[in-house]
Amino acid sequence: MLTKVPANRADYPVLTALWRRSVDATHHFLTAADRENIQAALPTYFAQVDLQKWLINDELLGFSGTSDTELVMLFIDPAYFRHGYGHEILASLITTDQLTTVSVNAQNPGALQFYRHLGFEITSQAATDADGRPYPLLNLTRPTTA
Repeated sequence: MLTKVPANRADYPVLTALWRRSVDATHHFLTAADRENIQAALPTYFAQVDLQKWLINDELLGFSGTSDTELVMLFIDPAYFRHGYGHEILASLITTDQLTTVSVNAQNPGALQFYRHLGFEITSQAATDADGRPYPLLNLTRPTTA
């Protein structure tokens, strides 16, 4: 059974290790230096979001970070890729947190396909990521029904 549990500072090392496994499997476009710099900054990023751990049978399978109605981060352990957990997590967050926006790296077509499959549409783009690195972002919005 999938369970959402609030994360805290004590969880940062295990979340960082999961982030690294996930990024190594999906973010081939990152330079080694940028990967290391982002990893070093994760505690700062974690502290800025509503950080949740996602467990299956008490085993960590991923984590998410939200801010208001924006999904800021969602990372799944590669061992759990393509089992439907990402969809289940996102569907839960859409319902509980009323998520409507997310940004994805343009060089990560798998993530774009994932969000588009769940109803998100590209609404704008940026030439760099939020920290000014040369990784274009696609900003997506999920239309809401009135």
